[in-house]
Amino acid sequence: MLNRRGLLTAIAGIGILGVGGVAHAKGPHKHSNGHNALGAKLKQNGKHEVGKAGKETVSAEVNNGKVVNMSAGSLPVKKVKSKKKMAGLESSNIKLAANGDIHLAQVDVYYYAYGFDTGLEEVYYWYPAEDVIVTDTWVEYVPA
Repeated sequence: MLNRRGLLTAIAGIGILGVGGVAHAKGPHKHSNGHNALGAKLKQNGKHEVGKAGKETVSAEVNNGKVVNMSAGSLPVKKVKSKKKMAGLESSNIKLAANGDIHLAQVDVYYYAYGFDTGLEEVYYWYPAEDVIVTDTWVEYVPA
């Protein structure tokens, strides 16, 4: 026989699990090549429109050939990095001309993105490291 306290505890537990599942549910992630979206505008200082995140217009702020910030209306921005190519970015080729032994060290190559959560999906604009100002505020990208 269930007493009142046990029944209330069970109902509360089910409610918490149900709400927890909804809170952790994320929409799909959309990945775009920010470098290609900017194109020649990467060499022009100022704010440039690069696309949409939901109903909001996404703008990139460029200064001296580097993206210094991005915005999408009132949506909060996330700055993420990943070692994995997420949006068809071209990697730079290394060409060597040498005589004798060649020793190569593996270098970690990161790609950087500004992300926006629209509530229905997360939209990311990815750039190679040479297109952004890299600071310690970038966090590791974790796919949903």
